[in-house]
Amino acid sequence: MFRTIKLRLPYDSSLLETGRQFREACQMVLDYGFAEKTYNKNKLNRATYEDVRKKIPALPSALVQTARDTASESLKQTDLGKEIRRKSLTIRYDRRTFRFYPDARTISLTTVHGRLVFPIANSPLIEKYRGEYTNAQVAVDAKQRKMFVMIQVEVDKEIERKVDGEEKVIGIDRGMKNVAVLSNNRFFNSKALKSVKGRYRYKKKKLQHAGTRSAHRKLRELSGRERRFVLDTNHVISKQIVNLPFNIFALECLESAGMRKKKKGRRFNHELGSWSPFQLERFIRYKAEDMGKAVVCVNPKYTSQKCSRCGFIDRNNRKGSIFHCRNCNFQLHADLNASRNIEVLGKSEYFRLPSTSQSLRFDESMPTGMVETSSKPLPSGRGS
Repeated sequence: MFRTIKLRLPYDSSLLETGRQFREACQMVLDYGFAEKTYNKNKLNRATYEDVRKKIPALPSALVQTARDTASESLKQTDLGKEIRRKSLTIRYDRRTFRFYPDARTISLTTVHGRLVFPIANSPLIEKYRGEYTNAQVAVDAKQRKMFVMIQVEVDKEIERKVDGEEKVIGIDRGMKNVAVLSNNRFFNSKALKSVKGRYRYKKKKLQHAGTRSAHRKLRELSGRERRFVLDTNHVISKQIVNLPFNIFALECLESAGMRKKKKGRRFNHELGSWSPFQLERFIRYKAEDMGKAVVCVNPKYTSQKCSRCGFIDRNNRKGSIFHCRNCNFQLHADLNASRNIEVLGKSEYFRLPSTSQSLRFDESMPTGMVETSSKPLPSGRGS
């Protein structure tokens, strides 16, 4: 299980200069890869390594290689569809170029001025996550004069499946009108969230219309505030969910539902674009794992059309936020009905599988009712 901890570093000129040269090396590889339409690391290395070393001789060879890897992943992510201009001063480190000393509260980093040791700010995350430190990223904010290091750690934790009948499953339905609806009749409404995002949208529209330099600066500031507000909201909701007296959390696998591909008009697509269900899922997942609880992703097919009482499936059962079964006349809030169906599916999937230490995820390529284990590590610089 992988976790990423974010720690404060002192603002240092050596790291600032390393960030600038690392960015320049990345840009050289990005330009070549886009021109030659390749993101193959071996081809990029053969074509750019010597040029980068000649143009930026102060940048250590190990950082030249991580710059190449960073550029290759960026090119692959865009599928060579557009030219990339790297602006951030983020430096990527691996096991060769950094060493973290949690007891001494220091970190050793390779820079353009050699290997230097930096003190780090004390944080409860250092004691909370102990394990093998694999990768790191140093983020440099030159304007705000701030520096942070994100250290990825592999934590040896297991989620053991009990067989004594003490498992308590709860279904979670995520939506745009309600951030989350739980099968225990608890609602997390999105009215406050949508109200705040609506105010930000109005302010952004006015600033975009102005088009001045100061307006663009204000736009960036507002975007950061909005992003942090949504982040905090999802953290609060996910924490409240995982602290409930349940040890299995069942979620819909929204990737298989193709939510982002639906086109239902400009207004709907705008709301869909500002929706963050995957961030909420990620927070629930890692918070649950920290508490020794499990997360199960199930097939979302028919969860909104199926009656949670009699099992009758009909697309006409649901009208907006009201679910009215045409077979047994059972009536309930549509999202609550869906969460109860998710709970039943989650319980079924969980007991079909052997004991595992990873979270469980539905896979479309498998027959309905099957899931696979996922132990993919988080990308560097992402996570908790």
